[in-house]
Amino acid sequence: MRRHAARIVVLLAGIVGLLLVGTGIVYLTVACENLPGILGPTPGDTSPRIGLGVAGVVLGVAVLAAVFIAARRRPPNTPLQA
Repeated sequence: MRRHAARIVVLLAGIVGLLLVGTGIVYLTVACENLPGILGPTPGDTSPRIGLGVAGVVLGVAVLAAVFIAARRRPPNTPLQA
């Protein structure tokens, strides 16, 4: 059961990482006035939100790296092979 819960946490963290990267890319490429309502559009502002975009991509990549490391880690109760 413990291993199953760990896989679910890793899967959810991976989804969060992908969402962060995707949101960061949207912030880097779409003008503020064209952003969807949930992302906070600013009428009349045609520049992308560079700071938020970079932060989203960096955090997303960091989360995905942590997920990769966690997924490849050996479970603590597995005996070592000689």
